[in-house]
Amino acid sequence: MDSQTQTAPNHPTAHTAALPHRLKRRRIFILPTRHGLLFMAVLGAMLLGSLNEHNNLGFMMTFLLGGILFISLFHTYRNLSDLEILSAGATPVFAGDTAVFDLRIHAGKWPRSAVAFALNRDATVLTDLPADRDAWVRLRVPATRRGMLVPDDLRIWTRFPLGLFRAWSRIPLPAACLVYPRPVVGFMEMTSAATTADDSRIKSGEKSGVEDFQGLRAYQPGDPPQHIAWKAFSRGQGLLTKSFVGPSRDALMLDLQRVRESNPERRLSILCHHVLQAERQRTAYGLRLQGTRISPGLGPAHRHRCLKAMALN
Repeated sequence: MDSQTQTAPNHPTAHTAALPHRLKRRRIFILPTRHGLLFMAVLGAMLLGSLNEHNNLGFMMTFLLGGILFISLFHTYRNLSDLEILSAGATPVFAGDTAVFDLRIHAGKWPRSAVAFALNRDATVLTDLPADRDAWVRLRVPATRRGMLVPDDLRIWTRFPLGLFRAWSRIPLPAACLVYPRPVVGFMEMTSAATTADDSRIKSGEKSGVEDFQGLRAYQPGDPPQHIAWKAFSRGQGLLTKSFVGPSRDALMLDLQRVRESNPERRLSILCHHVLQAERQRTAYGLRLQGTRISPGLGPAHRHRCLKAMALN
């Protein structure tokens, strides 16, 4: 099992559902484990032996172990009681990657030990929760198909302190993860937004090139290493990229109908690749799907809008 708790997530969450949900008495179930059943059987045998032999020491040992069993039952239940799930959310991923759901959890007035969280059977997080402050638990779910990934119910359980009892609860988690199409390299006919039949002439105005230096901008994955401003980085200004201005050209219109591929999912994957490529090259682009048209633009918000349209198409 993977143990993983963080004081805060390292990225903002999307599709976050605020759901203060406190585990109350009627939502917590508890049963003895196999070790607990064996322990009870041994106690029963010890009690019978003590009765037959009139052994006071045997009575004392039996009642002592029975008290430990009862106290273990109480502490196992208490380890989940009043545990509060404050929020849950996930950032979009591409099909074939792993969706990451971040849960914000408040333990309450006392710490919780060895609490397990899971959204599927293959990824269980076992962690300790500190008292009087929030903790972040990260759960991973395979994202095999594009669209909206809705996870199974959140399962929470514990066998603390002695493993003799197992307390558990299930919570429907009102959170989802948007899964973009998986990008695949492929051919498509490129057209400018100005030459499509029902588009007005839109100019991108600027395009990355090598003619004139424009300034510095924040580094983005995929930027050429030779354009990184290493001097600025050495001065502690962060990772920046040199931006150049080239000649103006028409914005691209990426049209699903112009992808030469018979498989519908592969067509979307190829279109996804060209959206990412246009974004990396800083070329303004629009998107046309069946029943959907997005005007040309650039930037993270425009990229997300296009990828979301393809994911839900």
